[in-house]
Amino acid sequence: MGKRGKIISMDSWDDFGLAFDVDDILRGQGAIPEIIRTRRPSLVSAAQRALAEGLSLIHPIALVQQRLVIKHLHDRILLDGSAKLSGTLVVSHLAGAQWISAVLVTLGSDLEEASARRFDSDPILALALDGLGNAAVENIAQQVCRRVGDKAQLDSLTVSTPLSPGEAEWPVEVGQPEIHSLVDATRIGVNITAGGMMVPKKSISFVLGIGKDMSQEEPCTICSLRESCHYHG
Repeated sequence: MGKRGKIISMDSWDDFGLAFDVDDILRGQGAIPEIIRTRRPSLVSAAQRALAEGLSLIHPIALVQQRLVIKHLHDRILLDGSAKLSGTLVVSHLAGAQWISAVLVTLGSDLEEASARRFDSDPILALALDGLGNAAVENIAQQVCRRVGDKAQLDSLTVSTPLSPGEAEWPVEVGQPEIHSLVDATRIGVNITAGGMMVPKKSISFVLGIGKDMSQEEPCTICSLRESCHYHG
């Protein structure tokens, strides 16, 4: 995992599998596939069209920067290179981490630009293309997590579930700049707005803790929308 005091070089990965189906796109639109198939067949048809048209517009790439944890404090985690992650949610979720992996994933801008162009002439297809983007960025993030986990396992370590900015205890205006201070997002064409939003929009950032016994709780348990989200059982 690297020697104490040394900042591990940043990895850039673009060799991801792109295997999605219509149900993935429907879920990416916030819909329940079983209900949509019986009530809104037009949305299923649009998802099929989006799948055929949109896969070639997805150009996934991930930056993964591993940093050594210097110290855990009650309200922040100090990392090598004078970097930090702050907030009570970060501290509790990453308790026990010896290393932090900061991750940035993007699909590029082609898919969302295609969705925007279609919005006036074919809004149903435009929304389906957007749903494909949502499904794809989530899938690529899961692939990154598995890869980081596999590498950690070689050193008999475990990896936490991912934590992304956007919760009340780690808002985007705090979390995004902290993650972006760890990865060189401009390498893959991603910029951050003053409000902490990423451009292209089909991008996601998160942190993973690496240590002996990291928390493996479901992401839903730390999400502020868990009580109203239909994905949460």
